[in-house]
Amino acid sequence: MEAKVNYIVKTLGKQLVNEKTFPLLFYYNYNQLIKPRCELLREKLNYFELEHVLPLTDEQFCMTYDIRMEDLRRKKAERPANEERDILWSYVSGV
Repeated sequence: MEAKVNYIVKTLGKQLVNEKTFPLLFYYNYNQLIKPRCELLREKLNYFELEHVLPLTDEQFCMTYDIRMEDLRRKKAERPANEERDILWSYVSGV
């Protein structure tokens, strides 16, 4: 969870209390969803809302933001996928 908070606050410059997806954004995988998508969008856009970026499928994300699927796959491959469960969600059954 610490990596997500640091990335969102320090790298993206977003305040968690102002994010409409907070605290649900901690549910999304950092290495396979948050970082790859945000890195690609940072190259294209000055500003984007996490609430519009995170819940999309990969196909919807690429179509919505005019990003090639190959570029998204390349970004995802930069960091290995891992089983990620934050302490925040440990009390939710089935997650």
